[in-house]
Amino acid sequence: MTKDDHDSTPDVHLVYPDSQLFQRSRSAKALRRLGNAFVRHRVSDAELEAIAQWADTAASDLERSDPVARPSDYFERRYSDPQPGDGAEVIAFSDRTFSGPANPMGVEVELRRVGDRVRSKVIFGAAFESAPGRVHGGAVSALIDDTMGYLMVVIGEAAYTARLEVDYRGGVPVDHPVWFEAWEASREGRKLKVELNVRQDRDGVPDEVADPLITAEGLFIIPTGESS
Repeated sequence: MTKDDHDSTPDVHLVYPDSQLFQRSRSAKALRRLGNAFVRHRVSDAELEAIAQWADTAASDLERSDPVARPSDYFERRYSDPQPGDGAEVIAFSDRTFSGPANPMGVEVELRRVGDRVRSKVIFGAAFESAPGRVHGGAVSALIDDTMGYLMVVIGEAAYTARLEVDYRGGVPVDHPVWFEAWEASREGRKLKVELNVRQDRDGVPDEVADPLITAEGLFIIPTGESS
């Protein structure tokens, strides 16, 4: 994303505003790159010590500022604000777990509304590698749950995960884009059934010909009194 992307409104739907979105996202992206490089490469003890000192100094500088709590009205805004337009990039809050562009411990994600679905292009770096060349299944599962949660923003429901079932049919490759796509499969009263596929990338788009790498099904519950 560019600064213009972050500052424009038609293409980016940010549930909770962040006046420092661009700069914080830029810093977090650099830290994610650092984390992946640290895992992937080996350097001398002297260089490792220099990294440790720099990181401790930077952390101390940050910790001198006042801590920021998660906004207390986040869940109210999340489902009461206008829904994102078709094709818009959706960001719940800037440092959201796993998918927030300003979260230095997350992954590279660009999530958009596509009709009544959400679709995200995802790249897992070396920090998430388990078996050689493959992303840890737990990290994939966490992002599946996160993506399904974004679907609630698109359909305007304050529903929460009750059950998640994941069928790992193939390994998710490290350092290569894959596509997550989630949709509402059915609903019964306060119960929403959500389905999701993870597909390989084919020339910059999801490969709809090959079988999905992963399929998943989630049960989401709308708390009493919160249904739209």
